[in-house]
Amino acid sequence: MQPPTRLLITTGWSGRFIGLLLGALAVLGQAPLHFWPVTLICLAVLLARLKWAAGAERRIRAGFSAGFWFAFGYFMAGTYWIGSAFIARGPEFIPIMPPMILGLGCILAFFWGAAGAAFTALRLKGFASLLAFVSFFFLAEFARGHLFGGFPWNLPGYIFEGGKAMSQAASIVGVYGLTLYVFILAALLYLIIFSGKRLEPLLVLIIAIGGVFSYGTLRLKNANITYVEDVKLRLVQVRFLQRDKFDPDKSIDIVNQFLTQSVSPGVDEVTHIIWPEGAINGLAIENEALLNAMGRELSLETQTPPVWLLNSLRHETRPHPKTAEVIDDYYNTSAAVTFNSQGIPAVAAYNDKKHLVPFGEFIPGGKWMEMKNVPVISTSLLSISAASKKYNADFPGLPRLSPQICYEIIFSGFTPRPNREKAPEWILNQSNDAWYGDSFGPLQHSNMAAYRAIEEGLPVVRAASNGISGIINPYGIYEEKLGPETSGIIDASLPKPLKKTLFSSRVNYLLLLINLLTALCCAAVDGKRKLPFKIKSST
Repeated sequence: MQPPTRLLITTGWSGRFIGLLLGALAVLGQAPLHFWPVTLICLAVLLARLKWAAGAERRIRAGFSAGFWFAFGYFMAGTYWIGSAFIARGPEFIPIMPPMILGLGCILAFFWGAAGAAFTALRLKGFASLLAFVSFFFLAEFARGHLFGGFPWNLPGYIFEGGKAMSQAASIVGVYGLTLYVFILAALLYLIIFSGKRLEPLLVLIIAIGGVFSYGTLRLKNANITYVEDVKLRLVQVRFLQRDKFDPDKSIDIVNQFLTQSVSPGVDEVTHIIWPEGAINGLAIENEALLNAMGRELSLETQTPPVWLLNSLRHETRPHPKTAEVIDDYYNTSAAVTFNSQGIPAVAAYNDKKHLVPFGEFIPGGKWMEMKNVPVISTSLLSISAASKKYNADFPGLPRLSPQICYEIIFSGFTPRPNREKAPEWILNQSNDAWYGDSFGPLQHSNMAAYRAIEEGLPVVRAASNGISGIINPYGIYEEKLGPETSGIIDASLPKPLKKTLFSSRVNYLLLLINLLTALCCAAVDGKRKLPFKIKSST
């Protein structure tokens, strides 16, 4: 079978290169560009390549290659900023950067390769083939976001800018629902570009895009934001280079800049000061000199010092189950520190991180890898411990909140909503985006944070070192923000939550179930078509 154009070739190095290029172009739909029609076109071409591969001599191999190389280009172009973390950490980390980045790209691309192989194995035609494409690739993305801890960075649903009309559908179906929607749009676009029947799929495409856009426009038009009384937040941001955090003198200077910004004019009207992750190294909540310095500076400015929300490592010890030794555990935590009128500090509450960054905060492979002295990028410790469960928090003077530290904000449905407890009224996202360098990484991270606000109907207060800090209202719109290049403060009120949105974590699993059933039906149709005998009716 000869391909109609070289664009559809999936075999050989030319086919791999074409897939790689298409995947890299598809990233143009993600933040900050959001050229989402480009992503849809690239996915439509991927479907055409898979349809051609289904007729190849080694179709399963060709299908895996088409999916894998497209995804490899997509993920390498979308997560290139990971290299900045290795460079910032020091010269000894640079040699391990290429294998780590390439290895991550291969792992992520494997999910799409498996989806491509499954698609070509069935060799379905017509409408069934479109259903198979949509369901298999949705399942690949769902698996990528959940298996082995998950890494749901740049899901296709994120191509619609958070806070704009198209993103508002996430309040019903979440970002996984929008990811399914993107694959459906790509399948319709495939029909328009590659099939003889163009009018019907074009009309369906227009209705599908127009319907979501209209819903989002109407939702934003009727938006009504109210604010929590007696709460005034101060977000503090200082521009710094991550590599400077490993120089003791420069690190102290950075902390001093945060202190200076924190007590700048207007602090007497502030109830809470929020610092991002990365502002302070190490065990900040055990650093008496630092806590006392903050208290002293605040007490000079006001008789009612604000509560200080900071990010810190937290240390615990526990007995070894078999020996007399003591085990040290370290947690990445959000902490609330209060001060009396004399500036005496007290740690009032804390909330530990559940989702840890592989190789950044823990080593996959556990103790065996640690015994091989594989270093952790973000700390000098061998590994940070994960919280056994994610809890909501009650910090002094604030409505109940869900602290989601850095990486945790990218997980859809992660916000705890226990049945017998009061639901959270806002999300606190403290992040250190300085690891990303001057890349698209901070802007992609910010876009994902906006989606959590839309899904949950909760405001997100975001303090991000060298990222985008600000107040995101429950519609995913930044009411105030500071960009990655900016040092400064934001004094702002805390928006109130909306009524509970239709979205919940159950929606994600309902979508999973629907697509699993669809995939099984597609496999059943293919199996029936391949039976070497006819099934006789029992009637």
